[in-house]
Amino acid sequence: MSLKARLGWLIAIVLTAMLAVNVAIMIGHAGPRVRAEAESIEHLSHELVETALASVQETKDPIPSLRRLFDSLRNLRHIEIEILPNDDTAPNFDSQLRSEIKNGVPDWFVSLVAPAPKVDIIPARIGDVQYGNIAIIFNPVDELAEIWSDLLWLGAISLAVTLLMLALVLALLRRTLAPFDSLGRGLARLEAGETAVRLDLRGASEFRDISQKLNSLASTLDRVQEENHSLIERLFAVQDSERRDIARDLHDEAGPCLFSIRAGAATLAAAASGNFPDRDLLQRSCANIDAAGQALQTLLRRMLERLRPPAMSELGLETALRGLVASWSDGRADVRLSLRIAHDLSCLDERSALTAYRVVQEALTNIFRHSSAANAEARLEFVEAPPELAGAAEALRVVVEDDGVGLPEEHRFGLGLIGMSERVHTLGGVMRMERRPEGGTRIEVLLPLPEVEELPEAEEREGDDL
Repeated sequence: MSLKARLGWLIAIVLTAMLAVNVAIMIGHAGPRVRAEAESIEHLSHELVETALASVQETKDPIPSLRRLFDSLRNLRHIEIEILPNDDTAPNFDSQLRSEIKNGVPDWFVSLVAPAPKVDIIPARIGDVQYGNIAIIFNPVDELAEIWSDLLWLGAISLAVTLLMLALVLALLRRTLAPFDSLGRGLARLEAGETAVRLDLRGASEFRDISQKLNSLASTLDRVQEENHSLIERLFAVQDSERRDIARDLHDEAGPCLFSIRAGAATLAAAASGNFPDRDLLQRSCANIDAAGQALQTLLRRMLERLRPPAMSELGLETALRGLVASWSDGRADVRLSLRIAHDLSCLDERSALTAYRVVQEALTNIFRHSSAANAEARLEFVEAPPELAGAAEALRVVVEDDGVGLPEEHRFGLGLIGMSERVHTLGGVMRMERRPEGGTRIEVLLPLPEVEELPEAEEREGDDL
């Protein structure tokens, strides 16, 4: 059942309960009303009869006066007057009155409200002569009929008001919950991949807040999608640039080397075909071929280092980093470069180690290209994982900083920094890049370390033996 239907049923039940309570209150007040009316009429009729009898005590012929008295008493509402002869006893009017009361009034209402019929007998004595008995009978038929009619009218009005209130509340509820439909449609469009979803801010403050957050989510998804497209384009650009560099190196360096080897081979073949080979020519040709082979080997080694540092898999991350720092220091003596490694990095897995290497490599490349720094330092250590690395107990902290010109105010990541950031985020890490207060740039990377169970001592010894 939908929320709208549940709220509608709840409101209907509450209004129906209120209607039932109002009807019960009216029925509960009907009994005291009838009893109060009966007591009032009984007291009034007694006073009238006694006053009338007292007024005809000195009359010689009281019969006409008594008849006029009885006729006037018959006009009173809710009572009946009967003249009984002297030898008659008080009759039982209960069944007669009950049948009259039930005429047009439900039995259950009569049982709840109607009082027991009451008959008062007053002797019609004038002087020493008794002219019969006056029976005063309370008859609540009219009163019950009036109360039942009032109750029907009030119940009908209450029912109409309840239905009207229910209709108004349901209409208001439908209007209030209308934003739910637009929210559902918006979420369905987001699920279908439409990021241009924007909802109108209408309805209650809660709906406006949810709509605003949904619009913000759609904007974020749209921005992320654009960033992903831009990143893919940049990655393709990096890939194409890398391929062009490799093609250029192969063309500019490998091509001449191969030509030199072929030329040397042709020279050797020509020299060998003669009867008297020129030893000097043979030696020069062999030296040229050897030099071309060394150049090809150097080119191949450099290209392999660009693709994947060979020292990583052979000697580990620390040795690869020290080799990287040494190569930069040899090529750029104007920058004082230092490397500090506080812990043993051999426990790192291959992906984390390669990411740490690429971070240091790209950071040092940017320092030597753009910072104009005199000093630079790279530090690696294991630290306790910060809260943003949820689920990790420890992290590898990589910090590279320099004392150069620092970041410009409107800095945008280049392809290298974007690739570095993507590598870090792929492993669930965090990357920060900021200007140092004392000048220069500081890059900090935190990589989560997976939990590794320690091997038992026997297994460690077995591993050492291998």
